[in-house]
Amino acid sequence: MVLGAALALSAPVLAQSADDPADDAAFNNPNVMTVRNVTRTELAHGLQIFDAGGKPVGTVERLSGNDVIVASGTREITVPITDFFAYNQHGKDYFATRTPKAVLEAQSSTSGTKPLALR
Repeated sequence: MVLGAALALSAPVLAQSADDPADDAAFNNPNVMTVRNVTRTELAHGLQIFDAGGKPVGTVERLSGNDVIVASGTREITVPITDFFAYNQHGKDYFATRTPKAVLEAQSSTSGTKPLALR
């Protein structure tokens, strides 16, 4: 017990001041983008989805288990929910996949998914 307490006391403490000018300057920089994970409830029907490069992929059609079905306009793309993230840029939230649009479309065309026009 004493050894564990001694190790805990000897660990460095990383504290940052809320008044750190460097932090304020970094977060107020217009080129800074904050990124976070998303929840299932945020991925609602009609939500615009982009890829990591900023290209529009489509809109959320529905959730199916651990997947999100995204309608690209010409077909439905199945994307695992773990592939999504949100980022804030210029005060607005955007939702994106980590996989580029071209890769998602290639995967959907080989997975047997039918184009929306044929459904």
